[in-house]
Amino acid sequence: MISIVFFGIAAWNVGSINYPTTIWQGTQPESFYINLGSMQQVKQVYFWVENGNGTAVVSSGSPGNWSNVGECNLENLATDYSTYQPYSPFEVNAYTQFLRFNVTPATYDSRPDFYWSVPNPSDQEPTNVVNILEIGLQSQNDQQIPIVSVSGDNTTDPNLAKLVDEQNKLQIPPDYMSKMYFDEVYFARAAQNYLHLEIPKERTHPPLGKEIQTTGLAIFGETPFGWRIMGVIFGTLIIPLMFLIGKKLFGTWIGGFSAAFLMVFDFMHFTMARIGTVDTYVVFFSLVSQLFFLIYFMNVVKSGWKTSVIPLFLAVLFFALGFSTKWFTIFGAAGLFVLLLAVRFKNVLKIKGTLSDKYIGFFDYPALLLLGFIGLAVLIYFITYIPDMLAGDSLLKIFNLQNAMFGFHAGSVSDSSSAPWWSWPFMFRFDGLNVPRWFDISYLPNGEYVQNGVVSTITVLGNPAVWWIGFICILGLTALVVRDSGLLQKASKKLKNKLSSKPLELPAIYITAVFFFSWLPYIVISRATYIYHFYLSVPLICLAITYFINKYWNNKTGKLAAVAIFAATVIIFIAFYPVISGEPTNLTYIHGLKWFPSWYFAP
Repeated sequence: MISIVFFGIAAWNVGSINYPTTIWQGTQPESFYINLGSMQQVKQVYFWVENGNGTAVVSSGSPGNWSNVGECNLENLATDYSTYQPYSPFEVNAYTQFLRFNVTPATYDSRPDFYWSVPNPSDQEPTNVVNILEIGLQSQNDQQIPIVSVSGDNTTDPNLAKLVDEQNKLQIPPDYMSKMYFDEVYFARAAQNYLHLEIPKERTHPPLGKEIQTTGLAIFGETPFGWRIMGVIFGTLIIPLMFLIGKKLFGTWIGGFSAAFLMVFDFMHFTMARIGTVDTYVVFFSLVSQLFFLIYFMNVVKSGWKTSVIPLFLAVLFFALGFSTKWFTIFGAAGLFVLLLAVRFKNVLKIKGTLSDKYIGFFDYPALLLLGFIGLAVLIYFITYIPDMLAGDSLLKIFNLQNAMFGFHAGSVSDSSSAPWWSWPFMFRFDGLNVPRWFDISYLPNGEYVQNGVVSTITVLGNPAVWWIGFICILGLTALVVRDSGLLQKASKKLKNKLSSKPLELPAIYITAVFFFSWLPYIVISRATYIYHFYLSVPLICLAITYFINKYWNNKTGKLAAVAIFAATVIIFIAFYPVISGEPTNLTYIHGLKWFPSWYFAP
């Protein structure tokens, strides 16, 4: 039921399924004019630009009697994909039946990332080109003005009709529903490249996530709905995964339900599932890997190393799929591997014999099988590059591409919207003395003004009821693990007789180990990091809360506290829904959600 609830709210208005697809391509200066059928008060003009660069000089009047309105950039950055540049449409403010456009294409570089170090067979030198899907007009009362026809100045180009042939597919004024936003300009566009059997322009990350997005495009078309719906589906599948992990970890229905419920109403999970990037796939594959690892690990703890290795094989398999989507999944997997090593070392230390006997015992079954599984994971990783190779890349170039990708992520990419790793759980930050900075990413940084006082904005952050309570629970679990491990007694003789170590609880060890391995490696990453890099840690925060809910559920006070947390989670989700979904909302209300100076939703 809660999976159905999540799918319903996440799929609602995720993106337009009616979207212009026919393209007019300009490679040299060209002049044409559009006919509105009658005199109209034109307020603004929009260009749905697929890619390329160029400018358009806009004039109003009539054929042979034109009056210059001004010049607009059709696209001034090769990576941008939007209906207008910069963040506002071009103002016309003219009473006219005709508008003329002198379009001049500018230099556009269509080559994939790292072409300078890893050239591709499909590489084309930068050329003057601009590809326009459609032109749209907005009236003074913020309604669409249909375009009746388009004609060339001294030209009979039949392709000009593609500029106005899908007027019924436009959203005016447009918002996130009908354009790419944030990193969709990389990932969704790469999915389009794969759909057309091309080497993708975005190559800073492995290909699997973009190939999954291609499935959505193949089924629903090259529309915002098409490049986002697979994220919603995978985000929905994460909910039963959280239930299964919670149930396996705690052995109770409330353990499964709490983990799933908290994930449903977390802001970041909701927002990231709805954007056409690949992070939701990474979390999905990571959680499937963790589920199978838990099955294997708990069997080892209970029955020894002779237990079936099939769950371990499946854990490595799904890790490989996550790693083939984004490399960052390796951090949490390292935590799982350390847990396995810890149990192995504990067993080896119990072996009576020489150092050689202990060495042999360490590499006893299933150590070699695990190495084989890892080798298979490497094979799976390179299999995901088959579409690139079918498009002309050689295996050697794919190998060289890995070095280029590593250099990118190990480099010094900077961004004013980035946030340091330590600020993520708190969701606010200060750089210097009392100087607030954005803690988050505002996907529509200036908002999309729909009409008077109404704005559409999308920001990625966590649900305070989940993140703040969850982080406190993480710290509490860490204290329990340290106490029960006996480290305090070893560190201080004074405490030796006051504290006695208790048996370590597997759920507490698992949650803290995987959480810190998923989060703390970002300390040493030099490139810009963002709050959405914390996404892989969110399931662990939910499980940390679940640990205490499960422990005290049979206590009346504990049950009341759990219900209060559930209620707060839902209430806060509803309150913040406008700023995490893009739902057009009164700007005054949106500003009322700004709890801290560093929180930014719209100007």
